[in-house]
Amino acid sequence: MGLGTMGSGIVRLLARSGIIVRGYDPQPVAGDRLTDEGLASFTTTTSIEDCVHGADIVFEAVHETLEAKAPVLRSISAATNGVIASNTSTLMPSTMTGFVDRPERFLVAHFFNPPEIVPLVEVIPAPETSEEVKEQIMEILRHLGSTPVLLDREYPGFVANRLQAAILREALHLVEEGIVSPENLDEVVRTGLGPRWSVAGPIGVADLGGLDIFERVCAELFPRLSNASQPPEALTERVAEGDLGAKSGRGFYRHTKEADGEHFDQMAALFAQLRKGN
Repeated sequence: MGLGTMGSGIVRLLARSGIIVRGYDPQPVAGDRLTDEGLASFTTTTSIEDCVHGADIVFEAVHETLEAKAPVLRSISAATNGVIASNTSTLMPSTMTGFVDRPERFLVAHFFNPPEIVPLVEVIPAPETSEEVKEQIMEILRHLGSTPVLLDREYPGFVANRLQAAILREALHLVEEGIVSPENLDEVVRTGLGPRWSVAGPIGVADLGGLDIFERVCAELFPRLSNASQPPEALTERVAEGDLGAKSGRGFYRHTKEADGEHFDQMAALFAQLRKGN
């Protein structure tokens, strides 16, 4: 439900696994683009009701506001008895259960862009979500080749975005302080932290390195880390000037379709290797 960037990626992920998928978007061109890709098990519909009728699971991926999701979730809920999974990176499931009758069948499935490449899916249950529904969504996500991670309970920002925000806050602080350029900071992550974390994760790396050592590092650095509670000027000024990154052609870097395409190709190859390792 919703065939924008994330919804289209979820459709590809489902269809390439041979699952029969129906999709709906109020903008028909969104469905037409997917149809043109030749996804054999995908069809579009002309209404929410036709899309979700008889569905075992509905993935909702409309705009990330309660105002946008409320009427869509109400319509889905009225038209199917299946599981309803909302894709969102910010909205907690408890803020949306009021839009669904039988909230025990509702949860959040937070995919990452592009969903057909990035394996992680954060699964966040609402307080009412049943154990059966949790197991069902985990099973289908594993069938798709994704890596679902079930959170024990909802929490603002979930896990991945909290980690990303914490790292970005410190990264932009170091750039603004004139300690390092954006290019060199990214090099530190790409060639040091990133590869280690992709194998063991930050807690696993601490275990391997020695918790006594990391205790001393934390004691020394925690009081000196950025504790900013607002986005820094390095970010807000670029946004104000319309430099939004890849979508505008310029952010901290200049972007071209060719270079960004290579970036996604490299990402796909990396995740393919990680899947083999698992």
